[in-house]
Amino acid sequence: MKINSWQQQLNNRLTTVKDIFEFRGWPYSEDEIVKSSSLPMFTTPYYASLIEKADFSDPIFAMTVPSPEEAKSEQNSCDPLEEEKYMPVPGLIRRYPDRAVYTATLNCASRCRHCTRRWQIIKSVCSDWRETLPAVLEYLKKEPKVEEIIISGGDPLTLPDDEIIEIISSLKKQGVKILRLGTRMPVTCPMRITDDLCQKMKAFSPIWIQTHFNHPREVTEEAKEALSKLADNGFPINNQTVLLKGVNDNTETLEKLFRLLVINRVRPYYLFQCDKIPGTEHFWTPLETGLKIIKELRERLSGIAIPTFIVDRPALDGKVPLSYATSKENEIVFSEI
Repeated sequence: MKINSWQQQLNNRLTTVKDIFEFRGWPYSEDEIVKSSSLPMFTTPYYASLIEKADFSDPIFAMTVPSPEEAKSEQNSCDPLEEEKYMPVPGLIRRYPDRAVYTATLNCASRCRHCTRRWQIIKSVCSDWRETLPAVLEYLKKEPKVEEIIISGGDPLTLPDDEIIEIISSLKKQGVKILRLGTRMPVTCPMRITDDLCQKMKAFSPIWIQTHFNHPREVTEEAKEALSKLADNGFPINNQTVLLKGVNDNTETLEKLFRLLVINRVRPYYLFQCDKIPGTEHFWTPLETGLKIIKELRERLSGIAIPTFIVDRPALDGKVPLSYATSKENEIVFSEI
């Protein structure tokens, strides 16, 4: 069966490791992969088609299939980024005076194994925009300093067009001046970026698009077409990459990725140190790795292709750029700017 539309992709998601093996035509043994994880696994047929081998050395496989390492230190209720602490109302995360994140849905096209909002998904916190949006709008009415909203999730583009537009228009009517829309759909389900969706969202400009490409193999012809539609319709596109051990933790891989993004009118915006989410330890890299990569990228790429290296320190000062930092024994040491 051909699965061409984004709705078909979501309706036919692969939800077990066996599904992926059978979809790719590979022999499967129950004992090959340990599947113990409290974070459910699923992905689109499209994204599964990018897997080249059934092994954790394959970057797409590693970002999609639960590793045996996940269960070793997973804490189901842990919120290491303290997002719940900064929720004045359900669904709205406000850590800065002028902007906030709205988690419109916890649904995704493909569940990343390094998911930052793992705790929310497992606990089903703030999962439906219909339940949370009225209180969010009421809060924003009383807080006019909040001029920018990042619509996030999950992935808001898993919602139908009319629901996305209702969320966007409601926030705009409430006085929000700038909207950012965080989505991994150009990566995991690029057919979601339709001409109709672009035209509908275009009426509410400015809307900045934040994508999440982690590896050059994700920049397929389908992904390029999706990015072209967004750029042609006037949406500025930033990309946030997470530094992941065994996936992209070397200069050559990220150089290739960032070159591809710039060619496709996407600005490499952030390179994130992987958040210390329980169950993701096998993806963590030393701070020295990211700092070394950024230094080497500066010798190879122009400024527009180099993201800011970021570590999230919620207990102190939020997102911290490490452009002017070194590290000692995996601790940040800041130098004067």
